[in-house]
Amino acid sequence: MKSFDLIVIGGGIAGLGIAEQAGARGLSALVLEARSCCSQTSDNTLRIIHGGFRYLQNFDFPRLVRSLRDQTELLRDVPAALTPLPCLMPLTKFGLKSRLSVACAALLYRTFMQASRSPLIPPRTLSSHEAESLAPFLVGKVPYGALCWYDAVMSEPSLVRNYLAERCTQSGVTILTNRPVVSLARSGRDFEIRDQEGTVWSAPRVVNSMGPWLDTLNLPSEFAGLRPGWCKGFNLIVSRQFDAQCGISLEGSDGRLFFCVPRGSGTAIGTWYEPHPPNSLPPQVSHEEIQRFLRAINDAIGTEEITPSDIVGFDVGVLPTMHRGTGSPVPLAHERISAHAGYIEVVSTKYTTFRSQARAVMQHL
Repeated sequence: MKSFDLIVIGGGIAGLGIAEQAGARGLSALVLEARSCCSQTSDNTLRIIHGGFRYLQNFDFPRLVRSLRDQTELLRDVPAALTPLPCLMPLTKFGLKSRLSVACAALLYRTFMQASRSPLIPPRTLSSHEAESLAPFLVGKVPYGALCWYDAVMSEPSLVRNYLAERCTQSGVTILTNRPVVSLARSGRDFEIRDQEGTVWSAPRVVNSMGPWLDTLNLPSEFAGLRPGWCKGFNLIVSRQFDAQCGISLEGSDGRLFFCVPRGSGTAIGTWYEPHPPNSLPPQVSHEEIQRFLRAINDAIGTEEITPSDIVGFDVGVLPTMHRGTGSPVPLAHERISAHAGYIEVVSTKYTTFRSQARAVMQHL
């Protein structure tokens, strides 16, 4: 039985981020992943690394700062994996999305960008003509102009995964894939982790970042954190290209927001959420769910229709929700970190801030 300072169960983006931080602090760490790293929900995203501009509407400055800092770090560390992406959101005549409100928010955001030394272009408001010239898809859809801000899009998520895995390896972290963990038990001051093949490892600290597979692990009840509800989030990949250079935000008549991101010769549209029973893995997308998504996005587009024949693929993953009630599920807004006697469980929904989350876990350890 081999011992480590820390064992991380789950090699998604959260697990790799935690292992990277552990290795940087000189801890001997082991990552046990049931499949291949970042192959599930972490590989099924809109691929946007956002700077947190959206958080200004709720005055959530801490989340904004974390998002900007982590976005800036990734742009610096993995430039080959990230491309700056101009994003457009139609403005309204009145309210939070009116020109005056958004211009004030853009000015404030510019200050945060300067403090974080972001290399991206600051946000600005565009006239109707400027927005339509930049993105012809918006012709007739932006009578009050548009907000233009910049985020970053991952050309290929595997490049970020490979960068993190290399960083872990260089600092002495051991990463083992295709090693499903089946049980965790306390043995004196250490934890003993057993995989499906019967191999046992030990460590005084364990971080569980298994996501929706949390309940597949057999462990003493006193170590199980508060279990969230779960929802299925999926994006449609369609052959129609809305715009080759810009991301576009659209709002339906019911207030539901969609983000359309160029992907290859098509567009990724997301994200749609459906209730999802625990332990129903891997997730599947039904015909009825697709139809609901299509009706909603066509309502947001207004003048054009996307049909089932336009769909060429999906991104689908399982995310923790804020509540278990009925109605449309709402993904967890903040990461949830439960700690007890050296055992930590982490559940989250945000890809961008995986490093800030990992630093928070290190503080608990």
